[in-house]
Amino acid sequence: MSNTIKGFCLQRKEKIHPNSDNVTGNTAIVDMEIPELKEGEILAKTLYTGVCGSDNSAAIGKANFAWVERPRVIGHEFSAEVLELGPGDHGDVKVGDIFTPLAILGCQDEECPACSIAKWNLCPQKQIIGFHRNGGFGQRVVLESDRVVPLMEGLTHAQGALVEPLSIITNALYNKCNIKPGQDVVVTGCGIIGLMSAEVARAAGARVAVTGIAHDRDIRLKKAKERGFITLEVSPENTLASQFQNGIIDENGVPFGSNGKVDLLIECSGVPQVLTEAISVVRPEGDICVIATYGQDVPINATHLTRTSLNMRGSMGSCRDDYMSAMKLMVTGVFPSEHYTDFYDFENVTQAFEDSIKAQNMKAVVKMN
Repeated sequence: MSNTIKGFCLQRKEKIHPNSDNVTGNTAIVDMEIPELKEGEILAKTLYTGVCGSDNSAAIGKANFAWVERPRVIGHEFSAEVLELGPGDHGDVKVGDIFTPLAILGCQDEECPACSIAKWNLCPQKQIIGFHRNGGFGQRVVLESDRVVPLMEGLTHAQGALVEPLSIITNALYNKCNIKPGQDVVVTGCGIIGLMSAEVARAAGARVAVTGIAHDRDIRLKKAKERGFITLEVSPENTLASQFQNGIIDENGVPFGSNGKVDLLIECSGVPQVLTEAISVVRPEGDICVIATYGQDVPINATHLTRTSLNMRGSMGSCRDDYMSAMKLMVTGVFPSEHYTDFYDFENVTQAFEDSIKAQNMKAVVKMN
């Protein structure tokens, strides 16, 4: 089978500053050739695709995404419709199904310590769609049917593009954090991962503060404030630690935190200095959950970590159960996707990436066809 379609393609890995004039200089819209379907593969029409922070990082040549092979049609957050089944057994998957894919596919070897317990996200040989093979920013996509997660009834096609990022949060907060009602939680970073974390933490009964920088004031911190979160603008001159030392109160005048410390910090910024500082604002035996990745090694005061008995845990990706939790949160309205979504047509996909890289939107979702 041969068919030409368009795709948004990562072509080079030059390092680009996110405030430069040409932040999409490593990318291009290209014609794609659809390959023959192999055993276990399907052909799907992409419907809506979300721009992820990792897509942005790869696009501007960050070191922690230098491993992505170029050229590559990126995109791992999307909804799609099954058009054709390749050879082999596809289980319950059929033509016409509307789905979102598991971003991460494990080796599925029964001897693999991760895959043997269905944790494909932790497989050493994991394959990420959009990074290891062409992904959802193509108007057609070929992928393994094992990735297919049918959209839950009541979920829109556009919401389907938000399932994967929200599943990362359900994995992190439900499996790595021990949130209790009445706790005070600070989320560092006000991108979509940060604000999804804030929403899920509040749904679990926590009171939540969200941090950002001056550049975030009119868009991302504004969105957080509209949703009723405490917002904290931080800078080298006005650090998070110093603000806690001076005391933070909520809109009702109630102090946030106790003695300048919080119960849990969820790190979503990807800024090394933020994680370095994080352990100073968490109470003894409190928790730090790290969802972000970093372009360089991060120095940590390990002695302070020990002497305060802090619990620091990382959280990588998600698996099928987390997708189901994420869909339920949207279907039931716990996560208000409409508040955070900025829509673009495919012809404006480059603009969607530029706005995302420059933090001039909340969550870019591209209508692909």
